[in-house]
Amino acid sequence: MVSTGQIIAMCIAMLLPLLVAVVFYILIHRRSSKIEAGMPGAIGYGILGFLWQELIYLMLIVILTNFVWLRNLMSNNFALTAVVYGLLCSIFVALGLYWGTYLTNQKQRSLYRSATIGLGFGIGNIGWYILATYSMSLYYSIQINAGTFAKSEELKASILNTSAMSMYMDALRCILLLLIYTGVALLLGKFYLEGNKRAAWGTPILVQFFISFTNALVQEYLPAMAARILFYAVLACMAAVSVWTLLRWLRTGQVVLGRISEKK
Repeated sequence: MVSTGQIIAMCIAMLLPLLVAVVFYILIHRRSSKIEAGMPGAIGYGILGFLWQELIYLMLIVILTNFVWLRNLMSNNFALTAVVYGLLCSIFVALGLYWGTYLTNQKQRSLYRSATIGLGFGIGNIGWYILATYSMSLYYSIQINAGTFAKSEELKASILNTSAMSMYMDALRCILLLLIYTGVALLLGKFYLEGNKRAAWGTPILVQFFISFTNALVQEYLPAMAARILFYAVLACMAAVSVWTLLRWLRTGQVVLGRISEKK
């Protein structure tokens, strides 16, 4: 039987990240609604940007792993593997965010909509890794408890052995990434509207590469639990900086980068 605690955790894991997304959407929309429309469309571009870049990235990974010589080379070289996969992931994340920023600024240039692209991108990540997974797990859990489950025993065992804590941790990761992507999109939008394309591309690439490489590094050299705690601590620090930047921008109309403060 799937415990009540597990079922509650599945529901919270799906709803909590979306609730955070709604809160930040309201914060941005409250400031932008007096100036412009188009925020829902920006959310849509962000979601689509995540989906197509994720699909192409995963297909490319499958293709690359079919080359035996490349698979053998990477299996014996952690640094090369971490760098290659980190760069690929970073480039595709940058493509997804830049694509959305470009489209949403075609008719009317807007830093509000640009930031909202990152919010949509984070929602796409939530849908891909949380909603798609735990909605099916919840459905199968109901079947298991009702005695009507007809899938494989491996799937059943996987659901039964998934702890509530791991579900909460998955939700926390998606929330942190949502906040980071929104902050990155704000900076990307700022640079894009200023015509600084090098910085517009470089910001998401550097941020995502740092996330991917750090994750690979701690998993390689630390025990599983210690690696997870340290990685989440890094994400939390990055998310805190992102939230501070976003809230200050919404309050003052300024995007602050170190000692540089630019008017919106």
